[in-house]
Amino acid sequence: MRIIRHAAAITACLALTGCAGLMRDRIYQPVPVAQTPVTFAGEAPSSVLATTGDGLALQGYYWAPARGNDTVVVYFHGNGYNQLVGAARAEPLRAGGHGVLVASYRGYGGNPGEPGEAGLMADAEAWLAEARRLAPQARVYLFGHSLGGAMALELAARHEVAGVATLGAFTRLADQAPAVARPLLADRYDNVAAIARVAEPVLLIHGSADTVIAYAAAEELERASGGRATLVRLPGAGHHVDLDQLAMRIWRFWESGAVGT
Repeated sequence: MRIIRHAAAITACLALTGCAGLMRDRIYQPVPVAQTPVTFAGEAPSSVLATTGDGLALQGYYWAPARGNDTVVVYFHGNGYNQLVGAARAEPLRAGGHGVLVASYRGYGGNPGEPGEAGLMADAEAWLAEARRLAPQARVYLFGHSLGGAMALELAARHEVAGVATLGAFTRLADQAPAVARPLLADRYDNVAAIARVAEPVLLIHGSADTVIAYAAAEELERASGGRATLVRLPGAGHHVDLDQLAMRIWRFWESGAVGT
């Protein structure tokens, strides 16, 4: 995710009203589903809806767990693209017959509404509730990539879940912006505060060559976790990592239930 980096753009924004809206345009970058065709390695997921507390019907995707498997992971995508791209990226988490519910956000992929921190957190709450409705006996895990890491961590701080993992998560949204732009941010997303309130073990995955969110962010989150987080450094990896390489490792961590695995 990228925030305004250039001084000229920031100066122009400071001279105008509606700066918060302009900043949000830089933070949230949805792309219509029609512009992002994807292919799946296996069967395509089912389309599902989740209804938010403020009455929005959001479309996402779902692979039910295989018979005899009692696990579902809710996947929260990043600030760009849409839930269809999220589904393609999340598909490897099905390995072993696990269920996968791909969340979506207001304003993304044809969904109604405008994105913002309060709204996206309401969306995340709706998707957690939907996971429990779809698979009421399942153990529910949370996975978030980039901005989605904020949803996963904050939900885990609010609710009892089976486990949490993030990929390329930031510390605080303000840390991704130049100092002069930080007062303009209407949205905060404080992952440092959230992870300190998470009781479950957290798996923090981060590429050492991530140029979007520096690896140091993962180290700060690990410190803030109070010893409940395990940090996995991916040498040479950037911000987007194919989960084919990681899915089984993530599930082993979750199913072990222990930090340091």
